[in-house]
Amino acid sequence: MSQALQHQLPSAAPSDRRPLVELLLLAAPTIAQMASYTVMQFADTYMLSRVGDAEATAAGLGGMAAFSVISFGFGVVMVVNTLVSQTFGRSDYAACGRYLWQGIWFSMVFGLAVMPLLWPAGAMFRALGHEAHFAAMEATFFRLLLLMAAAKLAAMTVGQFLIAVNRPNVVLLAANAAMVADVFFNWLLVYGHWGFRPMGVAGSAWATNCAVALELLVLSLFVWRPAAVRRFHTLDWRPRRAPMRALLAVGVPSGVQVVAEVAAWTLFSVWVVALFEQPTIAANTYTFRFMAVSFMPIYGLSTAVTALVGRYIGMGRPDLAARRAHLGFAVAAAYTVACGALFYFGRSWLMGLFTAAPRILRAGGMLLVFAAAYQFFDALYIMYNGALRGAGDTFVPAVATGLLCWGITVLGGYVIARGIPRWGVAGPWAAAMTYGVILGVWMLVRFNRGRWKLIKLVPEPQAAHESPPPRSNVLGGSDRVVALQLTTDASS
Repeated sequence: MSQALQHQLPSAAPSDRRPLVELLLLAAPTIAQMASYTVMQFADTYMLSRVGDAEATAAGLGGMAAFSVISFGFGVVMVVNTLVSQTFGRSDYAACGRYLWQGIWFSMVFGLAVMPLLWPAGAMFRALGHEAHFAAMEATFFRLLLLMAAAKLAAMTVGQFLIAVNRPNVVLLAANAAMVADVFFNWLLVYGHWGFRPMGVAGSAWATNCAVALELLVLSLFVWRPAAVRRFHTLDWRPRRAPMRALLAVGVPSGVQVVAEVAAWTLFSVWVVALFEQPTIAANTYTFRFMAVSFMPIYGLSTAVTALVGRYIGMGRPDLAARRAHLGFAVAAAYTVACGALFYFGRSWLMGLFTAAPRILRAGGMLLVFAAAYQFFDALYIMYNGALRGAGDTFVPAVATGLLCWGITVLGGYVIARGIPRWGVAGPWAAAMTYGVILGVWMLVRFNRGRWKLIKLVPEPQAAHESPPPRSNVLGGSDRVVALQLTTDASS
């Protein structure tokens, strides 16, 4: 029975896999997961653009505003990956389930805490200078997404847990199920099929909520299987003071960093870019949809790097943790350079997928040139920030990100838009480009200084004999890799 269980569930056992193979086996499902989220966002915008540019833009801005609220919670629960990875690397499997549940408890409390924001949503968008009808559509999308904040954070928590314990394929399965559900319910509710009335923006929001619910259900079915319960104590649901303190100590700075950046980019769109005419606002919204094609998979790769850095730190091998971070960036850089080339050379065709309006096409083509140049430095920031998070280094990166993003992108962009209006939307985007270059280089320098190697997050397991001896979990002759094996070979 114990041998069967070891074959069914992942292990932190070392192996002799090549570093690139090791990275890609863990990263490929998480990249595909993020790609599925990109498809969902793209589908929402595309299907609403068939209704009208105003509807697609309102949903895009309302969704960004909702995510800016929820993003603090995202930043906190992403640290579940860090804590579980380090305990998994030490073979302290019982602690993995405890950290999982602290993330779930936090998700539920945070979801309730943001509910009061439902009521002033309409006034908030009108205060930004948006027309009443447009603000009403933004507020509708914002409110409906916020209703599912707790479920979305819980799904994120469970997904981060599964990645940390080498089950990224489950996360991919759940994300793909959510993607299919989102497209189907958009078709059903946005346009009005099978007896439903056309709901437009509200229908798109409800489609997203249905997809979130399905994703959480699929993830939960795997986490609370009997084998996982026995191995990782995933029914150890009680709130625990020490694990919660560890989650909040590292997670709160991470949450502040994420919300600072997301809120800044949201204000950049709904406040700075909104100083220009409606075609420019629509072009900016469509540009962000294409940028997601580039940066969302990089976030997936960064999540894998976070897990590997945490796991190798748990094994006492910070040297290999650093090598995996640099390897992750090399892969990310190659991808973003390819995306940048596509944005530059295919900008007219890409923007034409959303609209035929000449003014939107001109503005969007110019913004895609900025996006093409931004991609490389964005990958630099995302990858090394993920590596630092895997080590628990979140406070200083949060401060740097907040100061630079708000100081350069938001305030700098606003001053340029107001003070040099002849530059048009290129002025604020030049400020955003400057921010991306500085922050990306700063993250690389901080990681290379190596102070993250001195951070101690989780205690040593009290009884190492409680965990089964590590072994390979790749079945001989199997055509399916159940989980990743790690190497401690110094030559790796």
